[in-house]
Amino acid sequence: GGPVRAPHTRALRARGPGLHADRAMGRDSRPPSRGRDRSRSRGRDRRDSRDRSNSAPREKKKPDDYGVDTLKITDDDAAFILGKGGKTKEKISRVSEADIELFERDLILEIRGSKLQRRRAKKYCEGVMAQRTGPVTVTEDYDDG
Repeated sequence: GGPVRAPHTRALRARGPGLHADRAMGRDSRPPSRGRDRSRSRGRDRRDSRDRSNSAPREKKKPDDYGVDTLKITDDDAAFILGKGGKTKEKISRVSEADIELFERDLILEIRGSKLQRRRAKKYCEGVMAQRTGPVTVTEDYDDG
């Protein structure tokens, strides 16, 4: 008896509808674009506010001891300081509160900020470069002073 079906359709029916079966079959109760648009605009809003808060402290006037330090680094160190997608360089810049620019063509690391910010950034960069060749330990006297 009954209609002849391919074995795979029987297996699918036996398991019942999957987690997203309604959406996959086009029987979604909500309009398809609404949720996506909302999340896209929310993401953009969050990114805009983060940009503003991030750039706001840098807009105030430069400190009296503002300056620029340059470090000549190797190609391997440049890649290590930059990090995946520039994340390591961004993090060093954020925690040291200095502006860091890496000129990959010339292998020059430029650190801008107050004396303290530059000293911190240089120290953190040197710590990252040291990790490339072996383990690095940070002791109590490793002060950012």
